[in-house]
Parts: sequence; C-alpha cells; structure tokens
Amino acid sequence: MTTSPLPLYHKVYLLLKQRMLAQGFPLDAPMPGETTLAAEYGVSRLTIRRSLEALQAEGLIERRQGRGTFVNPPHPLVRPQRTSGMDALMAHLADMGMHTKVRLLEQAIEPAPADIAQRMGLAPGTRVHRARRVRSFDNAPFSLLTTYVPEDLGERISRRDLGTKPLLAIFRDLGVQIAGAEQSITAVLADPLLAEPLEVPIGSALLRLRRTVRDVSGRVVEYLDAAYRPDRYEYRMDMQAHDTPGSPTWLPSGTPAAA
Repeated sequence: MTTSPLPLYHKVYLLLKQRMLAQGFPLDAPMPGETTLAAEYGVSRLTIRRSLEALQAEGLIERRQGRGTFVNPPHPLVRPQRTSGMDALMAHLADMGMHTKVRLLEQAIEPAPADIAQRMGLAPGTRVHRARRVRSFDNAPFSLLTTYVPEDLGERISRRDLGTKPLLAIFRDLGVQIAGAEQSITAVLADPLLAEPLEVPIGSALLRLRRTVRDVSGRVVEYLDAAYRPDRYEYRMDMQAHDTPGSPTWLPSGTPAAA
C-alpha cells in the first residue's frame, strides 16, 4: 500500500467502503473471509478485523452467526437535478428543502477570516454573518454547510429561516436578486470539525464544494464552503459535445459553444 499518515486499518476500511459503495460485494452473499481479504489487500488478519469492526460500527456490514459477514443495503443518495441555470437551481433547492432537514449548529456576526474576506472582495476585518448547518436526509447527515454573508444582509436573516430554508430562498424573500455564481468541487479529508457533525471517522474522504454567489450589481452576497459525504450525496451534470474550432469539447447542457 502507498504511504499515508492514516493508520493501515483505516486505509483498508476506506478501500472496503469504497468497494461496497461501488457494489463490489453482493448483498445476498457473504463477503470473503478475513484470510481472503488479508491476502487480497496485502495486510494481516488483525488489520482486516479492525477494518471490518469500523465498518460494522458505521452500520455498513452485519455479522451473522454461522453465516458470515454481509453488506447492508446502501443508504439512499441525495441526487441534485440534471439541469443547470439559476431557475433550475432554485427549483432544486426548494425541493431539497421539502425532503431534507436542517440543523443550525451556530451563527455569529464576526470579522471575516483573511481568506474569506479576499474571496468576498471585502477589506480585512470586515464583519460578516457566519452560519454552520448540517443537512440530513432520511435522518442521516449528508452535508455540512458553512456560509458567509455580508453583515447588513446577515442581520436580516432569522434563526428560524436558517433552520427551514435554503439561503438562496432566503435571499429571494429579502428581495436580493441573484445573478450568478462561481463554483468549484474538490476532495478533502474529514478533520475533527467535519467528522463529528457528519458522523464519519476522522480522515474519511469528503466532497468539498465552494461557491461564491453574486447579485445583479456584482456584489458577493454569499460565500459557501460545504462538505458532503460521498456515500450519501451525488453531484451530477449533463454535458453535450460541441464541435468547436480546433477540437471537440464537452460543455454543460444549454451552454453555447464559443464562436
């Protein structure tokens, strides 16, 4: 195995979990035994045993006396719409708000950290409204959302709304006209601040989504830093091939190719 600061059993746990999510083990038959898995992954039986214990503690597998170890059915995924554009995003967020639950962990008005101030185009030390929320589906957390909003807007957002509505819906109610956003998606390992509210072991792989939202004047009205459990959330996008000058390219559906 490659070198990593993670304990060996935890690396094997992550590999087995990834294999389960990819349906690499049948649901109607026992998993291979500890000796077989140890040989396959090049580790000791003790390491495999600890990895299986971690999977069992998370409810991903079940030990059946005299029958072996079985994979539990996967948790249902939260799947965003396969559409693009602000209207579609608003429709999806409204639908998500009806089928998921939000728990507000904390909110405060405080000086923006240097990197957040820079991303929002604010002077260092400018006060912003910060909120941390956990969104759950089927009584299980799938995302941790940390949002930063200019102070004058944040003062108008109630604690009740933060626990019941997506932030874009709150903006709409406040009369803020959203024009667009820039967004990036990458991967991150769960540190203690992410692991606890998302109910995952420290070091687990997460999706990280960062979004900068602007109103019609070009002002940044929200910066979002979100972490998602990849076993409970799936990000999708429809693409179309365009025969552009030079070479064909992929673009999101509905996006015109450059002339």
